[in-house]
Amino acid sequence: MNILFTTPAAPHQSPFSTDEKRPPLGIGSIMSLLREKGHQVLFVDNYLQPTPFIEKGYLQNNSIDIVGIYANTICYQDVVRMLNKMETLRRKGLWNGKIMVGGPHATVAPETLPPFIDCIVQGEGETAVLEIAAGTVRERVVKKERIPDLDGLPFQPWDLFTGLPYDYSFQSLETKPVFTMNTSRGCPFNCTFCSVGSIWGKRYTCFSAERIIAEIEYLVTDFGATGIYFREDNFTLKKDRVIEFCEQLLRKNLPLQWMCETRVDTLDESLLTLMKRAGCEALYIGVESGSQRVLEFLKKGISVEQVEKIFHLCHALDIKTCASFIVGIPTETDTERAQTISLKERLQATTSWINVFVGIPHSPLYEYVLENHLYEDIDACGLVYLKGHNQLVDQFYRGDPTRKIPKRFGSHMKKAF
Repeated sequence: MNILFTTPAAPHQSPFSTDEKRPPLGIGSIMSLLREKGHQVLFVDNYLQPTPFIEKGYLQNNSIDIVGIYANTICYQDVVRMLNKMETLRRKGLWNGKIMVGGPHATVAPETLPPFIDCIVQGEGETAVLEIAAGTVRERVVKKERIPDLDGLPFQPWDLFTGLPYDYSFQSLETKPVFTMNTSRGCPFNCTFCSVGSIWGKRYTCFSAERIIAEIEYLVTDFGATGIYFREDNFTLKKDRVIEFCEQLLRKNLPLQWMCETRVDTLDESLLTLMKRAGCEALYIGVESGSQRVLEFLKKGISVEQVEKIFHLCHALDIKTCASFIVGIPTETDTERAQTISLKERLQATTSWINVFVGIPHSPLYEYVLENHLYEDIDACGLVYLKGHNQLVDQFYRGDPTRKIPKRFGSHMKKAF
């Protein structure tokens, strides 16, 4: 089969940053697996570089049998635009391939997708897409059991990705090229602002240390990698895996800088010391709030005291820190917001930023906002904006118009979302 994977273009206006342009590892894994099975895989990344490939006959010229679109909520409007263009080609008899849609939006809000889509893939897509390509799937909404052993998945299609102008650097790592890796799926925590649980589930699965090292060695040997950014919800959740990973890095003496995303309650002094010895230069940590009550409301599962302790350790070990905070959380008071600003100043992270809360379908906090009628608007993508959102944009984003509410709430959105 000739199978095309594509991503939607970033919107001109979004409450979230869309500047980061890195390889899409979720569909990358699926593409590699299909290539192993003998399928011809093509890739167009509109999020990286928008292009009118549909209008220019790409599907017909390349005899595309199946198009797989990665759908996330932020880019939902361009997803629909592409879907309608493809369906128009089919209705005119100009192309007769199948359309499948996956990604976070397909899992959390499948009811918003057009009815002419042939397959909606939810959760992990590898098994489902293989069966779709083999023609053995009859249902429209396809959701398979979680993959028990991620080590069996092939490496990312780095030969395809490195031919595209992605960002292979990161400000916290003084080297390049820096490759992103995602070595785990699922999250056992209960943060109410996050939709990861509704997409992957609570079960945590991960690559072994050996599998991580194997792909890193491939990146170093074949593509000259000097840095790795583990872009996942919590790289350090399994302490024994991190220890083994660090020890293998030290034994192999790989010339590598790396950083990861993590939580303060999965770190301690001995682990941080080992990570630093093994080349860890920076950590991305979601702090969220300086108010203990707000942290508990968010079900973050950490304390302000833990946050301060870990940041102090990082400073002592010369590990850079990237700290992320959220303001405008439902029920947050002015005093609690001030506590967040105060904590941000006390931590003295290498890099830190404050995000204004926006509800993501269908996270628990999103549902809370709807149930309690706390929203001012819901945009065309289904993102929920609290009352006073634009005032917080003025305060924390210097009035950036691209972060403000883009569209008034409409009755069509109430039905869809």
